[in-house]
Amino acid sequence: MDLVYSTTMLSQGGRGGQMQSDDGGFKLKLSVPPEMGGAPDATPGPNPEMLMGGALAAALDHSVRHVARQGKLPVKGCYVESKLSQFQDFAGGYRMALSMVVYLAGPLDQPTADDLVQRAQGICPFQAAIKNNVTVNLKAVLDTPA
Repeated sequence: MDLVYSTTMLSQGGRGGQMQSDDGGFKLKLSVPPEMGGAPDATPGPNPEMLMGGALAAALDHSVRHVARQGKLPVKGCYVESKLSQFQDFAGGYRMALSMVVYLAGPLDQPTADDLVQRAQGICPFQAAIKNNVTVNLKAVLDTPA
């Protein structure tokens, strides 16, 4: 295997702390949501679940566009909506579920859109990383172009 990219992130203070890239190009203060023990009147801020949901959406969006380009499919636009949920199981452990809707614009039929999204999921490194660890519900929706 050939290395494509590598990055290093630093985190301090857990869910209510901060994180940054080792080169300083990315810095973010984290916030604990009230549902997870954060202050009930605190201003909502980014948390690890938001970051993971956004990263998964961006990676799948990129994979969809890549597969569409390779297959010369008439995709005129694409965006991905992700909903990441965290659950506590009966043993006290935590598990995640992910629902993703891929909105596609262009002259596609539903079977082609479904196949495109499934193929994109198959090549997406983030989808491979969560396989068998996160319950994933994936759906393609044909959207009209803006």
